Amino acid sequence: MNKPVLKLSTRTIACIAMLLAFSLPARTYAQTLARPGWVGSGMTAQTWFKHAVLYRVDTRTFAGAAGDPEGTPGTLKGIAERLDYIHNLGVDAILLEDLAPSTGATGTSPIEPALGTVDDFDELSLQASRRNLRILLTLSHPDPALARYWLTRGVAGFYLPGDAGSPAVAAIRKLLPSFVGQRILITDGDLSGNAGRAAANELQLDPALLKLPAAPSANAAAGLRTALEGSQSLVHTGSPAIATDAQGLPRSAGRFASPSAERDAAKMIAAVLLLNRSVPVIYAGQELAVDSGMAMMPWGKPPVAETEPAVEAATPAPVPPPAAPSPSFVASEHYVPYVAPVKPVKAAKPAPPDPATAAGQELSPSSVLSFYRQLIQLHHGRSSVRDGDEVLLNYDGANALVWVRKTANPSLTNPPLVVVCNLSANPLSLPLKTDLANLHLRGSFLRSVLNPDTQKVSMDLNPVVLPAFGVYVGELRY
Repeated sequence: MNKPVLKLSTRTIACIAMLLAFSLPARTYAQTLARPGWVGSGMTAQTWFKHAVLYRVDTRTFAGAAGDPEGTPGTLKGIAERLDYIHNLGVDAILLEDLAPSTGATGTSPIEPALGTVDDFDELSLQASRRNLRILLTLSHPDPALARYWLTRGVAGFYLPGDAGSPAVAAIRKLLPSFVGQRILITDGDLSGNAGRAAANELQLDPALLKLPAAPSANAAAGLRTALEGSQSLVHTGSPAIATDAQGLPRSAGRFASPSAERDAAKMIAAVLLLNRSVPVIYAGQELAVDSGMAMMPWGKPPVAETEPAVEAATPAPVPPPAAPSPSFVASEHYVPYVAPVKPVKAAKPAPPDPATAAGQELSPSSVLSFYRQLIQLHHGRSSVRDGDEVLLNYDGANALVWVRKTANPSLTNPPLVVVCNLSANPLSLPLKTDLANLHLRGSFLRSVLNPDTQKVSMDLNPVVLPAFGVYVGELRY
């Protein structure tokens, strides 16, 4: 005997589906803040943070909102208004310094009132996602409950300075997988060799470069090379990240060079950050070679487009009184007085923007800002930089830092990339051909991968010649 088949109407099926939807755990609703279109929403299997460029921002010193009095501390609204600048730089995520209220502050908001409101943060997060930018947040005092709150608002992860093995950090680490998308942790790296392997979604920030050079040194290359080798040791326990600048520290360009050479040193530091194997963390302002004494980000005023020269309005000659017409004279219908030509008055040409500001560097192909943009493109787009090996060469005696980025099988279509940095205030002449041949790399010259306004189109290997604090980035060719 056949068993009866239960038939459900379309309306009944719809009602059951609605009941099931409403019976899901409450956290599912919270996770919808990581909405489709929010980068890192889990809609893609790509691990975004392994090759990311992070842009670290102190809200207080970055930018005030439009209409705020000059000299006013920065706000979340100010960051939102400058997102196009950050997006055009080419970075992948914004790492905000801690937004928490100062100790003893009253109120329930998790944000310092002077910086903005939760609504301001939500608007910043929304506008950032529209530009494929993620928002990361520093938690100076790790708190799992606070971390959960920010994760429900779509934060892509946290930087947790201090002890990476503390119970609070462990609790936050355990919390991340319960939220949709690739939420990450950034912790301070342990170079002791005793650390276990980090979680797959964790970056280990090596603080060694923040301390270099410890004092004015005749050989800064040795310390920098040693620090980079130490950073590469973190590859065995996780994914390393490096930074040269941070809140409260003197700017790196000023640590390596005198004030007159800071812009050249800033380009050299950019190469160290962005053509390394680690995830680079750029501190806002170093892409402009901002000096340590500057309280706010120097935005400057954009160049004013020149207008057509103004022409003085001509004054018509007075109409003479009509004369008595002769019998043979026929008067015209309209009298047109003669007007003498007037020379146009040229408007005063506006002064060019200050080259120390973002506006002044925006259109200059040889600026520090332009150099950073080019290197960020290399970091993302070149396979030898994105996934290749890194070989550091020892030229400490010449106070030079030289390294090679190459894939497992270099070829004519994917040649090795050679980076040469002069950390000296004197010109550098350095033969490289023999040492590159010892690495089984064939080549006789370097061909530039940057625009010709930045560096020479080609450079012979014997020798490579650089000015003080110069840098050259080129493909190995023969």
